Amino acid sequence: MPGKVTDHLANERTFLAWVRTALGLIGLGFVLGRMGLFLRQIGGAAESNGFRTGHEFIAVGIVFLVFGTTFGVWSGWSYEKNRKAIDNESFESAKWSIYVLTAVVVVGSLLILAISVWRLMV
Repeated sequence: MPGKVTDHLANERTFLAWVRTALGLIGLGFVLGRMGLFLRQIGGAAESNGFRTGHEFIAVGIVFLVFGTTFGVWSGWSYEKNRKAIDNESFESAKWSIYVLTAVVVVGSLLILAISVWRLMV
């Protein structure tokens, strides 16, 4: 019998967790983008002095939208790859994906923190 039912169900739960993570990254990107647009609207006077308010939040928001979309696509590919590996009884853990996601979240969080502190100081 290729692949146990419990293995396939665990693969499906993992897929759904990755999709949830992707949606979280997309949501964060959307919020940051909207925050940048809001800052641009309330900072009209600053733009007349050559300072472009809120663009850094829009840029970081777009980056998170791209990462979230990429993780969404990757989760579907990973699910299918793991499904086949479970059926063939050749499954191996892909630890690099954990490192990549951790790096994205840590670097992104530090970037948001740095921009927020910088905005407070300006």
